[in-house]
Amino acid sequence: MNKKKIIQIGIIIFVIVFVTICVAIVQFSKHNLEEAKKDLQETQEKYGWVEKESVDVLVAKFNTQVMDNNSSSLNPASTDYLTESNNEYWYGLIEGVYLVVVPEKYTGDKTTETVNYTLLYVDKTSKYESDAISYIKYLIKANNSQITDSEIDTLLEDTRQKKIVITEKGKKFKKNLLKKYKNLKND
Repeated sequence: MNKKKIIQIGIIIFVIVFVTICVAIVQFSKHNLEEAKKDLQETQEKYGWVEKESVDVLVAKFNTQVMDNNSSSLNPASTDYLTESNNEYWYGLIEGVYLVVVPEKYTGDKTTETVNYTLLYVDKTSKYESDAISYIKYLIKANNSQITDSEIDTLLEDTRQKKIVITEKGKKFKKNLLKKYKNLKND
């Protein structure tokens, strides 16, 4: 055979192998995608999921819990007592008690910022510990309306038993509380 025919046959074989490999990759990817979708659906059915919400929406849910479940002795979070510090929103509730909302990416627009996490900051000198416990319960309910009061009490009791030390802006408290909350939600 001459060299042109050998090169043509080589190119044809290369194209056939290349197309076959591409088709195999596409098929394999489709299978993996379907498997991943199935796994995600099973996980969501088993554990549920957290919906991303804006700062304003989550604060409104918190306020709804405070106002609906309270004999009006507790104050809702209000922009009248809002301080923005270190890319966080600090809502003064009562003396020494703050609802802190931390967005994923701070822009200053509470209507569009997605919440990364929220926590309740209670100053060591605050004389409103019982009110702070009520606020914590309402914050948990605002994040999961399906959780029962007994589940919240269990979560808080487990947290108390661990004797969590609050460090820099409550990060350790938040981490342990969230871990316990997720474990309780998954049970």
